[in-house]
Amino acid sequence: MLKEFLFDVCSNHFVSGFEHINGDILKKYFQPYTDLFEKDRLGSYIFKSIGSNDRKIMLAAHIDEIGLMITKILDGGFLSFTTVGGFNPASLVAQEVTIHGKENIFGVIGIKPPHITSEEERKKPHKIKELFIDTGYPKEELEKIVKLGDIATVNREPLSLQGNVISAKAFDDRACVAVMLETAKELKKISHKSNVYFTATAQEETGIRGAKTSSYKIAPDIGVVLDVGFGKTPDMPSDSPELGKGPIVAYGGRLNSNLTKKFVEVCKKYNYPLQYEAVPARTGTDTEALQISRGGIPCIQLSVPLRYMHTSVETIDLYDVEITGKSIARFINELDNSDLEEILC
Repeated sequence: MLKEFLFDVCSNHFVSGFEHINGDILKKYFQPYTDLFEKDRLGSYIFKSIGSNDRKIMLAAHIDEIGLMITKILDGGFLSFTTVGGFNPASLVAQEVTIHGKENIFGVIGIKPPHITSEEERKKPHKIKELFIDTGYPKEELEKIVKLGDIATVNREPLSLQGNVISAKAFDDRACVAVMLETAKELKKISHKSNVYFTATAQEETGIRGAKTSSYKIAPDIGVVLDVGFGKTPDMPSDSPELGKGPIVAYGGRLNSNLTKKFVEVCKKYNYPLQYEAVPARTGTDTEALQISRGGIPCIQLSVPLRYMHTSVETIDLYDVEITGKSIARFINELDNSDLEEILC
């Protein structure tokens, strides 16, 4: 089920600011495990599981992905573009893309052949303004289909690697949307008293905007922010978090220390594996919005280890997604049977 969901949602496009295009996919998977659905005016998707008390717990994972936006139509059927969110330009070279105009058309991003590239040019990093999408269309025909401001996305089919390891575009942060789905499924089995809000937030990649509006709308008592972390590869520090060893728990001034402690205690009680990171200041996640919404929301932050962030081959281990979802469900269940004021004081 988790793999099916991830392959489905990552085969579709939710570029930041355009999340509304494929939202029915989320409803298809979440509605069997939740009670109510609404969408805020900025485009975040909010699924609610109704509890028996007044407490509100908000889970937040952004649904938007980085993408491209057309800035100019050039002679010969070429398109200039800019980025929506953070790309390393080198990762775009030799990629196939889809331009979402009046109709979807394909293009490729190429560079000059090495035969006619000078030694000096080879040493320089690629710049977005020097890359172009080649559509093969004449300019006059292309202008009938594509306009300035249309979005484009990198084409990449999800694939299975060895064991539970899978690769696709946009696991940042759909891996954590899948965590919320696993939590919703698990809470159906073990019950909950709190009202739980599974929020697929919009526009995180362009300024954590959806988290601001949705957290203001929900006004939760507790926030559980979910995003991806940097998974270990041979070129990273030896103590980096590893795939297949559980979620990464963040410690820092913007996270509630007592709630974090409670989550760790629950995981140890149920033998769920954990990894840890120190975040002294800015987290770079939806935590920035939730923590200071309204009168302030006590938050914890959990991450799923991911390799090759902000490329079209982001790679995760399904085990981490499953364990993170189950651990959050147990955490909510334990909070339901605890004095929250005592924990937070």
